[in-house]
Amino acid sequence: MSDEDFSRKSFPWLRAGFDLEGYVGALAAWLVGILMGIVWGPLFWIGFLAAIVILFATRTAERTPPEGEALIAAPVDGLVVSVGGATPPDELRLSGGEWTRVRISVGPTKTNGIHAPMDGAIDHVILETGDPAAFAAMKPDRPGLAVAYVSLESGARAVGMRFATGGLGPRLEIANESGDAVRLGRNIGTLRLGGWCDLYVPGSVQVLPRVGQTLICAETVIGRFGSADSELFERDVETEAPVPSEEEPSVEESQPDEPIEAELVIDEEDELTLEELGGEDSDPSEAEDEDVSEMFARLRKEAKKIQDED
Repeated sequence: MSDEDFSRKSFPWLRAGFDLEGYVGALAAWLVGILMGIVWGPLFWIGFLAAIVILFATRTAERTPPEGEALIAAPVDGLVVSVGGATPPDELRLSGGEWTRVRISVGPTKTNGIHAPMDGAIDHVILETGDPAAFAAMKPDRPGLAVAYVSLESGARAVGMRFATGGLGPRLEIANESGDAVRLGRNIGTLRLGGWCDLYVPGSVQVLPRVGQTLICAETVIGRFGSADSELFERDVETEAPVPSEEEPSVEESQPDEPIEAELVIDEEDELTLEELGGEDSDPSEAEDEDVSEMFARLRKEAKKIQDED
């Protein structure tokens, strides 16, 4: 994004303007109107209106594309009129899977720039000239409109666009050719005095704008490639228990198969000392002189006697 500090500007909102040809054309139409007005006053307004139309046709604006991976942005300024599944035209050469069409209506006072909706390369461009009798593009499928088909791709990602406008005058132009690499938000063409744009995105892309929302070309995010699948996969990986590898055995496998020795626990009340077994009057000196085998035999007898009494 730009590091420019807009707070230092007197008119930070003034980021729109007109092409150089717009200034020249409007001035020429205004001068012609003055000359015609000399002949007859009301003719001046013809030149004046022509100057206004030329300025609208050449209106431009600065855009700041969003930063992010695999983003899809709006290619034109306009209003979302419909969002739903549709089959792309054969001219776009989009194959496989399901596709979602975002239909955008571009008003005659909107900026005339066509911007790349994604990072990638232009796959192909098809232009069809229109009929001068079809001046206003009231319907997107009206016969006689000037139409352009543009497809962009980047690896397995692809989008397609169909532009339509009136057939009178140079209303629709595509500045790039097939094979040109483009960045998100780059100006790739011109759509003058309004028209239509059908943006085709893969069906797996979750379209964020809703019907009735106004789009700002190269800035409004339409969606993100693989957003639903990738985020779900990441959540599953985080919650899934790790699987031990072959090099690092689990805790159960690392423990040797050794027998567990049972520990004998004797209650303090039942514990018998040598003094109790031998009697209270037993003399230690006599126990030392006594044979060991006889001592153990005597101790067993005493212990048996105590058990019988209990």
